[in-house]
Amino acid sequence: MRRWPTIAVCCLLVGCGFPTQDAPQPIAGDEQPQTLMTDSAGGEPAVEAITVWFIQDDVLVPIVRRVPRPAGAASAVATDAAGVTPAEGARGLRSAIPDPAMITGAEVVRGTAIVQLAAEFLDIPAGDQVLALGQLVYTLTDLRGIGRVRFEIDGDAVVVPLPSGDSTESSVSRDDFASLITPA
Repeated sequence: MRRWPTIAVCCLLVGCGFPTQDAPQPIAGDEQPQTLMTDSAGGEPAVEAITVWFIQDDVLVPIVRRVPRPAGAASAVATDAAGVTPAEGARGLRSAIPDPAMITGAEVVRGTAIVQLAAEFLDIPAGDQVLALGQLVYTLTDLRGIGRVRFEIDGDAVVVPLPSGDSTESSVSRDDFASLITPA
């Protein structure tokens, strides 16, 4: 007969393990996984996918990254300049931008992205400069409303090398770097 009190205590303890709810409860914003986060306006994702470009075997390749909404020139350039993940590096991807500090800013004026470079950018070997510029041009022109890119140092237009061997101080487009998309 003494077993009944023991069984009753065990049942009470087991029943206290998980609380139940009659209806779903919202999860606090700071407890939500990044993939579930939404803005407060209308349930739109707080992040969006953009395409950034990296290098594999001296060819530009696209990689999808998620950035905070709204994705703009500055966030796209910062994401590109941050480089590849360890897993991407293990697959043979790399960035021709050796240090994120070499890109100091980006803005868009009438469909042209203006990228501010640090003076040290000019110290990158010419072949990697072309690849780095190609990365930035393709990343930026993948964004809505950007068709051309101009590069500046301290607010002055800079002469940039092109894959063709030419150079220009003018804004450039994807067409100027198209040869970096397919292997030679």
